[in-house]
Amino acid sequence: MVDRDVLALDDTHVPHPYAKGIPFLYWLYDSSNKVYTGTMNIVALHAVRNNGMEYPWSYAIWTKPESDADKKQSKLELAWQMLQTVRKQVTCRLWVVMDRWYFSKPFLLQCESANFDWVPKAKRNTQLFRRMIEPGTARERFVPLRPKDLIREAHPMLMAQTNVDVASVACEDIYMKRPKASVNRRVQPCTKMKYTRVAAVVGKPMKSKNDQTASEPSELVNPNEPVETEEVAAEYKGAYLLVSNRYDAPSEVIGAWLKRWKIEVLFRTAKQELGMLGCHSPNENHIHAHMTLLFTAETLVRYITWQQKTAGEEDCTHGQVIRNLICIRCRTRQAARQNEQDSIVIDLDTPAKQFAILIRKFWSTKLELRWFEPTNTQLLRATA
Repeated sequence: MVDRDVLALDDTHVPHPYAKGIPFLYWLYDSSNKVYTGTMNIVALHAVRNNGMEYPWSYAIWTKPESDADKKQSKLELAWQMLQTVRKQVTCRLWVVMDRWYFSKPFLLQCESANFDWVPKAKRNTQLFRRMIEPGTARERFVPLRPKDLIREAHPMLMAQTNVDVASVACEDIYMKRPKASVNRRVQPCTKMKYTRVAAVVGKPMKSKNDQTASEPSELVNPNEPVETEEVAAEYKGAYLLVSNRYDAPSEVIGAWLKRWKIEVLFRTAKQELGMLGCHSPNENHIHAHMTLLFTAETLVRYITWQQKTAGEEDCTHGQVIRNLICIRCRTRQAARQNEQDSIVIDLDTPAKQFAILIRKFWSTKLELRWFEPTNTQLLRATA
């Protein structure tokens, strides 16, 4: 990955109604189906590069904390551990785009400390301030401002933009109170809330000629359903507010945010086409093996799709790659020719011909079978 690439952070539910003995299974609320189900909560990072390549980076399974007081912060801690693992492998500056649930000031500070730029949606109760200078005294003031009022103020400028898929307007001199380490009068360390400048970008998906939105659908709220006010995104007539630490580059905020929808597509394809919901084993190792193989297959599919697009070949959908590569029939046999006695031939179905470049690129050029060596052998357990 290089600078300005995007990591999409989100979580999804994997319900297993007929396997109550599975570990990590909890009674959680599914906001999409509006019901409570026995499910696993999986937190994932999805890499979206500027060259068009995208692939799942890592995943982790959320476990219920022992104390209910840390219930809302445990998933944030899990996400922070995953981002720390990313920093051990990649040193460049990356965007982290996330849902409004991850809008937590301590978590955002952790992201900045690891050289991550963050972009979430603003909630209804997000406290924002506008910096103003008094005309007579030239004194600096910070006037409280509701996110919805800021969106309403920028809405006429959004509607004036034409021939764009997503209209955006950057608001200037917007600040937010954030905790910062300081020293009090007794020269003791303390934490104070300081006004920190942030980027506030109002975005709105514009309708195309076919009267369809070109980006992700807006999040709707059921009026008959009791929801927490702080978890609802701030919206006005389909427009929403994005908040980021990159006030010096507001034009890049909306571009990074639009790539967040890629992780929603990842969850949909993993459940519908790769069998994420198909593992009902109560063994913890089996569940992790299933998830690892699933994301490995997804990475291969994404690589093939990206390579065909960059090579100018005919586009192949996600489902076609799975049917023609992962679900094909193959048969191995020993080479019949005399000059190829030490080689093995693998016969594949005809639809896999277009993916031969993948086999040539990643297939091992040399396989060795050796005798038993006690120093180089792993003893399998009885359950293996």
